[in-house]
Amino acid sequence: MPQNTHPDRDASAAVPLPFPTASRLPAAQAQAVQAALARHQGSQGALLPVLHDVQDALGHIPPAAVPMIARGLNLSRAEVHGVVRYYHHFREDPAGAHVLEVCQAEACRAMGAESLMAEARRHAAIFGWTVQPVYCLGLCASAPSVAIDGRPHAHLSAPRLDALIREVASASPAAATSCASTASVASMAAKTPTVPSPAPPVVTVYVPCDSASRAAGADAVADAILAEATLRGIALHIVRNGSRGLFWLEPLVEVSHGDRDATSPRHGFGPVGVADVATLFDAGVFAAPSSPQARRHPLALGDLAQLPWLAKQQRITFARMGLVDPRSIDDFIAHGGYAGLTRALAMSPDAIVQAVADAGLRGRGGAAFPAAIKWKTVAATTAAQKYVVCNADEGDSGTFSDRMTMEGDPFMLIEGMTIAGIATGATIGYCYIRSEYPDAIATMQAAITTARAAGWLGSDIRGSGRSFDLIVRKGAGSYVCGEETAMLESIEGRRGLVRAKPPLPAVAGLFGCPTVINNVITLATVPQILVRGGAWYRGIGQGRSTGTLPFQLAGNIRQGGLVELPFGVTLRTLLEDFGGGSASGRPIRAVQVGGPLGTYVPPSQWDAPIDYEVYAAMGAVVGHGGIVVHDETADLGALARYAMEFCVIESCGKCTPCRIGAVRGTEVIDRLRAATTPEARDAQATLLRDLCDTMQYGSLCAMGGMTPYPVLSALNHYPEDFGLPAAERMTS
Repeated sequence: MPQNTHPDRDASAAVPLPFPTASRLPAAQAQAVQAALARHQGSQGALLPVLHDVQDALGHIPPAAVPMIARGLNLSRAEVHGVVRYYHHFREDPAGAHVLEVCQAEACRAMGAESLMAEARRHAAIFGWTVQPVYCLGLCASAPSVAIDGRPHAHLSAPRLDALIREVASASPAAATSCASTASVASMAAKTPTVPSPAPPVVTVYVPCDSASRAAGADAVADAILAEATLRGIALHIVRNGSRGLFWLEPLVEVSHGDRDATSPRHGFGPVGVADVATLFDAGVFAAPSSPQARRHPLALGDLAQLPWLAKQQRITFARMGLVDPRSIDDFIAHGGYAGLTRALAMSPDAIVQAVADAGLRGRGGAAFPAAIKWKTVAATTAAQKYVVCNADEGDSGTFSDRMTMEGDPFMLIEGMTIAGIATGATIGYCYIRSEYPDAIATMQAAITTARAAGWLGSDIRGSGRSFDLIVRKGAGSYVCGEETAMLESIEGRRGLVRAKPPLPAVAGLFGCPTVINNVITLATVPQILVRGGAWYRGIGQGRSTGTLPFQLAGNIRQGGLVELPFGVTLRTLLEDFGGGSASGRPIRAVQVGGPLGTYVPPSQWDAPIDYEVYAAMGAVVGHGGIVVHDETADLGALARYAMEFCVIESCGKCTPCRIGAVRGTEVIDRLRAATTPEARDAQATLLRDLCDTMQYGSLCAMGGMTPYPVLSALNHYPEDFGLPAAERMTS
């Protein structure tokens, strides 16, 4: 393993280098910059980590710090300045008292995010806050959402946002509660002498620490349960688990009166607010044994395993989700974790790759490329160093399965990446996580440290002689970095510009070395394939779309959440049987499948089975499994314009069709919708189609190449929203 990439390097023990100082930089700021440079001394591609550390310390990246950073990393000032200016996350000017990020992505727009942004600007200006748009916080099933200083808040309206801003503005500067920094509230209970602690408590209470759960108030509910238990002298073991994905019921509190294993029934109550906690205690919910009155509580859901919404799913990748403490490796192993890696350690690399090939596993990030082909290519390429890179830059609106995995079952992803490393000869892995996911970053970093200490990562995994280690690399707010080569550029410390191919990353990828690149769900699925066999997995799903997919229901949907089912399920089943229709109660008009670059699917196509080939044949994409619902009030012309505008904002700018085409696209749509004669409308519609054709076939990557998908699907199926005759609607 090259010395300069070892994740266990001890920067604090390194001899301080005489990093240059900048005369215009105040001494305290210069010291923070020098500390950041020293912390990442010897790291490859250290620019982004250094910039993150500087901004975390100073609140922004002062322009006067650029020369110091450039000389410390042996880069030009232009390179550093270009990276700072390229990524949305970095700021050159000091932030206000607080930073308020308002999600403007499609799922939140379906629930009023545009008007929420106007209210945010108006109210936050009173207190001198910094307000900025963000394009997906991963809280799509709890829209609309915001983040204040990185802390999530969901299900907001203008009055609720106003109250939240005033509450935060008037609060003391003490740090907010975050379950991402502790294993569980049980650890706090152990330090509270007023809580009785005889024999181990027989009642276990689960309160999720998933971001969407926290955004709904789970931290306050956990604190209230602890306080009430202390007041009443009741011993409880409180576990901050991951969410099961029933986000319309969050905060979801579960109570178990047996051992913490998969067979013990867990009774659910939700959505629970702070005001409900005392009533749960009064009803005997937390007593041992629970009283019959507890089962009749208005928030009682019964045994969650029997809840139809969960019982009708076929959870494979998400089998442990919500059942385990994400920070406990013992809990993970007790629920079947590391069985796949244990099996892999006894197999040859070729046999591991063959098992993945036999399963027919395709990339779950959107492209659906067979995973085994990438693995075989990397395994067959001779090189001194190889890498596994997990693309966790989940930026598609309507998707949150990657975030749920990293926050709720992180060891599963670590296990999958380790298996990929053993199969291909890679000894180092990078997990590239978007900056909008602070809880996922913290949980993954903690899990990696735990796995390394337990011998599941490092130079001699469980005494097998196999080596693999992991590094988390934090993104900085660029949607196009979800494209694999732009992500590699970002990890290497540059702007996220798309690379031309060839060479393919499997041959010359990260730092010029052979690299396996898969997304979170692809890698997290591998351990189950190793345990149960490739033939078993291939027997699930339909056609070439084998296995299951975590479908994510978001936007204007009554029961938003995650549904894992085999390929072949229909959109209508997901919307009606699981989603329960729109949140507004109005008829659903359009559904965008596959993220911001996905098509708008009209009701006439909702009965088509969802698989990659079927959707491709009808001009649609499955993508990452995100499903964003819009009711009858949606303006598809405005949504088509937003697709072009989003491309303007997020294009890396490397190729002309994407960089210029998106700008022209917004202009053409504006002219089309403003046209007053049929001739003018027809001319602009023709021009829009020609422009989309140029973008689709001339762009370097999917950013420009797929932006036409939502635009053309809206134009084809909802022409009246562009001022065109409804008779022109396509029915194919």
